[in-house]
Amino acid sequence: GILDYDEEWIGHVSESNNNQKSPTSSGKINTDHPLSKLLPATPDDKFIDSRCMKHKRIPHLLRDLEYIFETSGTAVKLLKSWRTPSSVQPASSGLEAMNESITPSPSFSLQNGPTNSLATYNTPTAIDFSAVWARFLRLGQGIDLQKRKVSGGHVEYENDRWLGAYGMSLNLSGTGDALSESPFSNVTFNADEQSVEAFLESAKHANREAMGNLFAAFFREIKMWLYREGLQDSGALPNSEPGESEALQRSTLHVSVSQLDESSVNQISAATGVSVAESCDVACEVGVKILPESKLALLEAALLYERSKLSSIGYCSHGVVMGDWLKVPHSPLAGDGFSFHLPLHRALARSIRCYCSAVVPTQERVQSPDRWWRLPLLDDDDDFASSDVSVSGFIFKQDNLSALVRPTHKSANLRVMWSSGPDCSPPEAQLRRSRSRMMSNLLASTKVIHSLCDHPLRCIAAAQQIDHHMWARNGSSLGGMALNYGSVPLCRSLRDLDLTMVQLSACGFNVGLGSRRVFGLLTNRFSMDGYLCDPDRRVPGNSYVRPGWVKPPRMQDPEHAELLAESFFTTVCIIVSDLPPPPPSSLNDDSVLRHSLRRELLHALAVEPRSHSEAMAAASTAVSRRDESDSGTVGIDGGSSFRAVFTEVLQSIAQQRNQGSRASSGPPLFELKPDSSNEYDPSFYHLRRTEHQHAMDNIARLRKQKLAILSKGTNSDMVLPLVSEPPVCHPRFLPSRLLLHLPPMYAAIRRYLMYALFDGSWLPPPAPEPVKPADTDAIGADAMLTVSFPGSNTSMTARREAYHRATSSMSNVSSISSSAIADTPSFSPAVVAASSKSFLEVLHILTLQVHTLEECSNLQNTLPFLDHEQKTLSSRITINTYLSQLIEVPNSLVNVWALLCAPDGPLPSKGSGENRGSVLGLLIALYEHRDHGNDDGGRQKSANDDHGGARTLSADGLKWLLRFVNALVDGAESVDAARRSATTGIRIKATTKSITMTSINNETRDRIKAMLSNLPELWPGERDNASDLGSGVSEKSREARKAAQARALAEMKKKQASFAASISSQFNDDSEKKMSDDDEENLCIICKCDDDDGDNGPMGYLGHVQRSRVLQLASKSTHALHSE
Repeated sequence: GILDYDEEWIGHVSESNNNQKSPTSSGKINTDHPLSKLLPATPDDKFIDSRCMKHKRIPHLLRDLEYIFETSGTAVKLLKSWRTPSSVQPASSGLEAMNESITPSPSFSLQNGPTNSLATYNTPTAIDFSAVWARFLRLGQGIDLQKRKVSGGHVEYENDRWLGAYGMSLNLSGTGDALSESPFSNVTFNADEQSVEAFLESAKHANREAMGNLFAAFFREIKMWLYREGLQDSGALPNSEPGESEALQRSTLHVSVSQLDESSVNQISAATGVSVAESCDVACEVGVKILPESKLALLEAALLYERSKLSSIGYCSHGVVMGDWLKVPHSPLAGDGFSFHLPLHRALARSIRCYCSAVVPTQERVQSPDRWWRLPLLDDDDDFASSDVSVSGFIFKQDNLSALVRPTHKSANLRVMWSSGPDCSPPEAQLRRSRSRMMSNLLASTKVIHSLCDHPLRCIAAAQQIDHHMWARNGSSLGGMALNYGSVPLCRSLRDLDLTMVQLSACGFNVGLGSRRVFGLLTNRFSMDGYLCDPDRRVPGNSYVRPGWVKPPRMQDPEHAELLAESFFTTVCIIVSDLPPPPPSSLNDDSVLRHSLRRELLHALAVEPRSHSEAMAAASTAVSRRDESDSGTVGIDGGSSFRAVFTEVLQSIAQQRNQGSRASSGPPLFELKPDSSNEYDPSFYHLRRTEHQHAMDNIARLRKQKLAILSKGTNSDMVLPLVSEPPVCHPRFLPSRLLLHLPPMYAAIRRYLMYALFDGSWLPPPAPEPVKPADTDAIGADAMLTVSFPGSNTSMTARREAYHRATSSMSNVSSISSSAIADTPSFSPAVVAASSKSFLEVLHILTLQVHTLEECSNLQNTLPFLDHEQKTLSSRITINTYLSQLIEVPNSLVNVWALLCAPDGPLPSKGSGENRGSVLGLLIALYEHRDHGNDDGGRQKSANDDHGGARTLSADGLKWLLRFVNALVDGAESVDAARRSATTGIRIKATTKSITMTSINNETRDRIKAMLSNLPELWPGERDNASDLGSGVSEKSREARKAAQARALAEMKKKQASFAASISSQFNDDSEKKMSDDDEENLCIICKCDDDDGDNGPMGYLGHVQRSRVLQLASKSTHALHSE
């Protein structure tokens, strides 16, 4: 019925074809039955302006489909693949018989079958519904292409066609959600609990088959979209501006024989009789047009090399094939086009999330620990790594995805130029076709796997750029697109599903790129190549190359690099934190719903207090459409509904706010309890940046109250980590957290910590250099320069004429002339203390590394099916390697002046000051000179002193992290013990039974202990000792200071009383004077409001407005004149 619904739309699509002889050019489809022919592919998105879209005819069709899918059992019957005569149909199970009484199975080819109200068609060649639905989604794939204006003025005219594109995407998403959720809905059959448990196994197999067919249809359609098939054959590709269309699918294949072993190359060369080419660099946007046989042999040798490695590893998934060879250049920031509309990718993501939410009994998890969490078709076993050998000497067995896209193979996808010419015998021709088709399918499957992560990631990166006003020339309409893309509630159907696809790809297995490749793709799509990596030095090879630092790529605005880096780290935090939850263990299990509601509601209340209805609206973002309704029950016995679960969660994390004397007539408000403040996530993706700023101010206050309660009024030094442990996730998505422990991640963290330490410089500042002797005579030999470092007894004394400023870190031109003299070094502790660059996102990554350390190190044991690269990465994660990564200093940062400890460098340290170019060394430098400087009189004013909740959380999180590392090297029994020690402030006492004492290298332990020794205020009880050692202040001097403070406070109170009395003398009536006679010391002298509970104070409110004394006397004189 989809094709017959709107002939005008189909007519527009057909008339766009250049081939006028097409049977569909008239707009009428009479020769083929609608059930036996797919929709034609669209060459452009002009159908957005058609009548069927403007008059909402397509949305009405999609609403009708939603109602059909809502009927119990209908979606499963449509998606199951048995459309065969009754003689070969499988026997109906008990569950299918039950659902058959509700919804008869649609019959498309049975002429003499049983009476069925839906058996209205006699079409032997009927297409499966999954293929029809995937083709329909393809019509909205990649529409409304956007390109950033990199030059010229602002856009002069903004059209609103993007609203139509968004409307179509949301309508397709709503119908697709109904199709995906229907097989796994809680109310899919009318039966008692015993009957449901009896048929649960049958339902699982039926749903698995239905989802497998849907996954296959999505993969095939994505492949045809990437190759633009259906357009080239019909001549429907537009002739104008082909670059815009090709930018979405552009890809290049790069293989070199140096990457392979000699055995694989010799084996392929002997089997084919062709010498293997040295390299293969071909563009393959829509297919490899001409590929010489020597390059085909090189690709086959590379495949043989990959297979030989897999066969030696044992049981595991094979990962993406040719993943390191396929390159897809794309940069929206540089002007490449992208589209916010990816209905095929998002429908696949929604289907995967729905399948992962299906009930999995505990017994099944115990019996099949390695299989219950797998996805149908995508995680099936294959024999790709088998070592079978054919008569010709080699044979390659295709993986599941290559076999899946094989029916879509066309000769245009790969054309080979055979070295022996086109003429050949029939057996040789068959072998040629087999080799060509095998390589074409393998290349197509690799492009599909790359697309699963790449295209959603382009939308995420572009939306972040638009939010930071980097697309200002494109006008405000693009800002509206990004706002709807990343804000609730529409983000549930757009951005959230894109994140799911990136998470799926980061997990690896058979259909994912793996954490290493996803990290590289993230760096590239956020334009961070050359920024979030260790800096390199230029090696002078000739007189034209000056030694120095290699500058990062230049951006249009220098601030863009910082904003993109923050977005990069925030996106990584979201990817590893907000993963799909684990499935429930029974139909009555509502733990997943409770956890989702709790996380969503907690962050909504962290921003501001909300009423009951506002809180429910915010929490509804975390649940599906069925759970939102009161009738959607969690259990088959009518268990807790969404409203009941919400009420329980609200009472557990929130309390009704006391309105006090300022209570209004509005509804009561609920605010977050201090006990739940530790669960706040600074990167929670359903809050905007401005909302997070308000939330961090509130969370800092609530955490302070919580610690005061836990310490029971004592002066305890308990601190909380910046972020708590990430939520428990589905085992299928757990390997995506390996992103946190990649070696390139440590390099990115190290580079951004240097950026924060150097106050916004991506390269280390230069060291002061001695001037030429000729310049010293003009200044005088007796001039001396003394440089003292605040917070330390260390000083540098040198002749004033001995130093001048060196060249700038970002330029080869000297910043000061040769005759100029620098009074102080260009980089000093004062620069660090005054730095306003935040490293909150990096500290978030480091804290998540701590929380996931044990979890990621056991992945190779808990998930044996994990691909070999992810297994290798997991096996290398230990406490010793974690600490070694923290203190690793790259070769380019060894003996850099800015990273040396005083007196050799600019920054002193209470510890050893070693390895300052490492992650831990940079954290210690920021701790000492910015976030937790000395409390003596010589302390520099820090930028942390004048900031709100963000800096407070960052300072406490940094102290917690340093305590954790210190507890590990002190001999904590486990990672959990070290985390408890960091929170409570109770130091670890080493024992012989400690696990970390034996697993940590002695040299690493001693190095870290020296770096962390004597840090001020790191542990309770060390504050006074550190202050006395550092500043030489005695107990007598400290008491004298306290007495001086008490005298100053008494003098201020005396002046305050005098000022209040002077104001009281100006009042006319007794009622005003009565207000000034209040002798309570805790009342504000202006507004007379107490602030004991923190709610009634004048902060943030306009309390009382009072005239000054001059205006008051002037008013009296004016009144007297009028009276006369």
